[in-house]
Amino acid sequence: MATFEIREPMLMDAEWITQACQDIEIQRWTLVPRPYKRVHALGFIDNTINEAHRWIIEQQETNEAVGVVGIHTIDLDTGDADVGYWIAPWGRRRGAAVHALYLVEQFALTIPSINSLSAHIAETNAASRATASRAGFISMGNAQKPCRDGENLVPALTYVKHLTR
Repeated sequence: MATFEIREPMLMDAEWITQACQDIEIQRWTLVPRPYKRVHALGFIDNTINEAHRWIIEQQETNEAVGVVGIHTIDLDTGDADVGYWIAPWGRRRGAAVHALYLVEQFALTIPSINSLSAHIAETNAASRATASRAGFISMGNAQKPCRDGENLVPALTYVKHLTR
């Protein structure tokens, strides 16, 4: 079974991120720009999109980059960190996102102001919902805001993992 690690984005990641973000599934479920261009990947790498934290998911044995995971925002009032992830077509169905979410949890445990991780996932995104569940997130029901499913906005579910220190 493959093992994965997360690392900071580097300039060399721009090409594969640009390629991956052409994928119809990534465009369907995420907020990546359409059309996705290299300049968008560079903005992600330089963090001009202002993510709280963002990482590349890499297969440890091969150093192959297979996806992205990040903490979008941290609510300082509640201690909730909003997470997101996507996996490139060539990295799917190997446990990369589940392992990456575990690593993000380990990172979050080092930040005393973070009490929980949450993911807001389109009700129609069965794969991402299953990933969150496998990573130990619990469905808390309907989210306040809808999520993208292609060009449509659909009801979303909130998945939460409370941190235990």
